[in-house]
Amino acid sequence: MKIRFFGSVDCRDCLAVFILLEKNQVQYEYIDGNDERDEVQDFCDSQNIDKLPHLQFLDDHNTVVVEYIGSISEKELQTYLTKYFPNY
Repeated sequence: MKIRFFGSVDCRDCLAVFILLEKNQVQYEYIDGNDERDEVQDFCDSQNIDKLPHLQFLDDHNTVVVEYIGSISEKELQTYLTKYFPNY
């Protein structure tokens, strides 16, 4: 289980997500949604990333199990982890 986290260093809600993921020791892959390189923007487009922060909860096969868009509280993050990744 891991989280793919689309965010930006210029986004206050994204910085809060960084803190929550680190605090809860969640493995994550970070993608800068404001990176202007074509390959990054193409990937964001293919994943329908329109708003930051955007979290994709991935299973062990890198399949998106559930997505969360917008700011997330620690309680909400814990709920998602418990519901979708009970062995976490």
